[in-house]
Amino acid sequence: MKDPAQRDRLKFYGPHDVANAVLVDEAVALIRAQSGKQAIASMNDALEVYNALEFERLGVLPRTLTQEERDTLATASRVLRGQIAAFFSKLDSLSIDEHLNGLDREYTLDVLLLIGRYKVAKNVGGQALFDALVGAGIPLWAMLEDKPFVEAHDRRLRDALLADARCAELLVKSHLIKNSSDAYALPKSLTTADSQQILQSYIDSESPHLNYVEAIANAQDKLEHGITPKIRLAAQRRKAGLVRALFEDKTHTSMSTGYAVGIDLEQREPVLDRVERKDTRTLRQRTFGGLHLKSSMESLHVLANFRDMVGYSEGRGLLAFPSFRSQIGTLEGLRVSGKDAYPRGGAFAHRDCLTILGTEAYYDFLQREGVEVEDVIAWYFREYLPEVFDAAGFEYAPSTASSTYLERCRHICAEMESVTKQFTLYCEDGELDRELLQMTSAPRPWGNIPSLVDQKHLIRAESRDCDAALHLLFNDQSRITYVNKELRARTFVELVLTHEVSYTDLIHYQVEPVDWLIAEGLMSLDDGVICFSSLPMIRVLQDVHKYGAGPFGHYGFEESAAVSLVERGWLEFGSTLLTSAEASYFNFFLNKSEFSDGHDLRNRYLHGTNADPRDESAHRTSYLQLLRLMVSLVLKIEDDFFLHRRSQS
Repeated sequence: MKDPAQRDRLKFYGPHDVANAVLVDEAVALIRAQSGKQAIASMNDALEVYNALEFERLGVLPRTLTQEERDTLATASRVLRGQIAAFFSKLDSLSIDEHLNGLDREYTLDVLLLIGRYKVAKNVGGQALFDALVGAGIPLWAMLEDKPFVEAHDRRLRDALLADARCAELLVKSHLIKNSSDAYALPKSLTTADSQQILQSYIDSESPHLNYVEAIANAQDKLEHGITPKIRLAAQRRKAGLVRALFEDKTHTSMSTGYAVGIDLEQREPVLDRVERKDTRTLRQRTFGGLHLKSSMESLHVLANFRDMVGYSEGRGLLAFPSFRSQIGTLEGLRVSGKDAYPRGGAFAHRDCLTILGTEAYYDFLQREGVEVEDVIAWYFREYLPEVFDAAGFEYAPSTASSTYLERCRHICAEMESVTKQFTLYCEDGELDRELLQMTSAPRPWGNIPSLVDQKHLIRAESRDCDAALHLLFNDQSRITYVNKELRARTFVELVLTHEVSYTDLIHYQVEPVDWLIAEGLMSLDDGVICFSSLPMIRVLQDVHKYGAGPFGHYGFEESAAVSLVERGWLEFGSTLLTSAEASYFNFFLNKSEFSDGHDLRNRYLHGTNADPRDESAHRTSYLQLLRLMVSLVLKIEDDFFLHRRSQS
């Protein structure tokens, strides 16, 4: 073989890797050349031959080979496997360091595999072998990926994990990181106390990575993983210090965005937004028109202002502020986050800031005008529902004007549960029996609250075709979003809407997916120009992609397009009050049933684990968050009654 410094060594990356088309000829040539030699001289040579043999073993061979050539190659491969076995059998404590010196890093996992397969430890000795691997720079993560190796070196690996605080990152990756591909076989001798010690040492270390500390802070308590309330609290405090230090470090340039919401008593427009930029800081300001607010003081108008002006709804009955997976950018998705953390990005943070500040501004305005938002909610259930929808029996007891914010928080949590129980009974029985309500105790999960409407939402069905269409049409990573410098857009739908794209403009690898979209009836050609076959169908799919659900009852004349997608098995109907994204949003703020980093407001206030009772500012913040959820629940119930009445007419 040639000097390895003169060429890149052969590596097999798997039977389906695209590089195989280029590397397979090199693998065949290597097998033929080496089979005529008597022995393998070096570790890198042995590992390169092993990788070449993987092509032959898995049948990844040139199609041009005849059967006779394949048979000859199989015979040569058997010879080479014998050479590899002979090489590893000769390794001993005197030669192991020399052979591992200069190991090609591409072969890190391969060398561990073959050392175990050929039982090298018997000749070298377990400790000597482990020391040689460490001396050769074999990383700990690679050792932990090899389960037999972990079993053979259990205590040694435990000691190595305890010796270096940075090893906590391996524990975090293995147990706590969302979508992590790292699944390590940790030593069985590693105790829960060991795991806690490793995590605590990492938290206390000089420069832990902020993202890993945050993952620990947001994790669910799990003793076997070393996660306890004490560890989480230490991580939360360390995270706060790291963030503070990051912003105080003047050697780094950081972009920051601020938000401000207020009321302009002379402004006629309901809402005005403006953006101010100075250096690296952006300030987003929103003002509500005082003249508009004073002209809409009736209770129903107050709810409508929360919906439309403060921005609770995107329209058509869908809440605007949950975190939607479609709005988490590609780079944001690469960020390290806890396995059970609420998935969110910049778009969610933007809506969350504006709506909570808007809630506070409007709440204070209404109080100054002598209106309590909870009194409006009570009016809605006691008077509006019976009068407009003939739905009698609903009750909401508002907080008293003299209540502290701590008392208001506890009260609104209880009333929110009461409202959901009342609505659930009404959906199931068509009426509200107060005596039956008193016998109902356990709250229903937010995602299981029923709807009065059988076909409330459209959601994805188990359909690969639907998944493929949504990716091609709306994903910014779709391969048909960029044709050339002039014909490009964030998504393919945007590309077709904003440009005239001719079929002949497409790059060769874009023809097949576009042909498929045409065959599925989503796209068509108009005199050679790509266009939409059915815009209503595209709009329905866009809702499902963007919000995770389509508001079927609001489609009007476009309902037929939605039904056609159900009939082809792409979508299906859901009948719950909240969409999946909305239910997750409620869970994020009210409990920790779904997300480890949830605010847990309901449990904190009903179980007495809330902030210091004397910290009125903290309880006011919590109350505004709870009020936002309560008003949102009212808006969802209002939409449900509206759709139900329309479906009955």
